[in-house]
Amino acid sequence: MYDINITLPETCSNTRGEPALKKVSPASLREQLYESIMDAILTNQYHPGEVLQIDKLANDFGVSTTPVREALVRLEGTGLVKLMPNKGAQVTAVSSQDVSDIWEVRMILEPYAARLAAKTAHEYEMQAMRSRLQYVLNTPEDFSSYLQSDLELHGLLAKHLTNRVLLDILEKLGRHYTRIRYFAESDPVAGRTDVIRQVTSEHLTIVESLLTRNADGTASAVLEHLRNGERRTLDALARRQQNGHLSLHI
Repeated sequence: MYDINITLPETCSNTRGEPALKKVSPASLREQLYESIMDAILTNQYHPGEVLQIDKLANDFGVSTTPVREALVRLEGTGLVKLMPNKGAQVTAVSSQDVSDIWEVRMILEPYAARLAAKTAHEYEMQAMRSRLQYVLNTPEDFSSYLQSDLELHGLLAKHLTNRVLLDILEKLGRHYTRIRYFAESDPVAGRTDVIRQVTSEHLTIVESLLTRNADGTASAVLEHLRNGERRTLDALARRQQNGHLSLHI
């Protein structure tokens, strides 16, 4: 039994009203630095296409350049950045093809995970998830809670898997679709609360099916949710492009 744990970082706002970067403490420096830079990429503090300069990162996080270089090499392995000789790294772009590729794999794997979850998930986990979703449904303006509830639900579906290879795939996918959705959906737009209500209603349908231990019904609900999610994400990305975000390639 394993956990997929992707959690949005709790940060303070800087003078520009953006989430502040997390400072790194001396303990487990290299791992913390890697996680901190990755968090900043996932939450679009570092935007797609942005160049991450080694000296600036070292100054921002209060560390030397050596662990920064090591962190960027590791991040290239995740596909989140592309190394630039003698400069640092560039955050990889987001494209509609990325969305199609990622959601295609999700639609293959997550219904399978959902079938298993319907048989093995604990009652208290499902009840807690339902309560969390009810809160989001009643407060759709709270974007961070909405996005975190999405991650928690999909984490719950995978939590009771025992196939480490499958979990590694889902965890990597989770990083990428978190970044894509945060980039696509984080700007307040007309109708965003309606979308949040729609997504959360779909999440509740999945949880209700889990609570009845209906494996087929849960898998079907997850597949329908993912199909809808792909369409919504592509629509949101297109809106970002129309608004002049040049780091997006549709």
